[in-house]
Amino acid sequence: MSPLGYGEVKRIYVSPKARGLGLARAVMGHLETEARALGLAALKLETGIYQPEALGLFEVCGFSLSGRFGDYPEGDPNSVFYEKRL
Repeated sequence: MSPLGYGEVKRIYVSPKARGLGLARAVMGHLETEARALGLAALKLETGIYQPEALGLFEVCGFSLSGRFGDYPEGDPNSVFYEKRL
């Protein structure tokens, strides 16, 4: 199967009471498994600069900083873009 492009992770949120249990990593792992099953070449996401927990999560999950994609505005200083090749 040839890669179909990329999927975008739009939002992930874990209730403060449930944080620290590995739920976000589990959700990200499931999304990656499904993306691979669909034949996607990559997962991409946009997050904010004021979300250090999210930035850390994405990096631990193997995402790397990348350039802007999709319809996101160019030059937005509050956006951070990540990509994970599958």
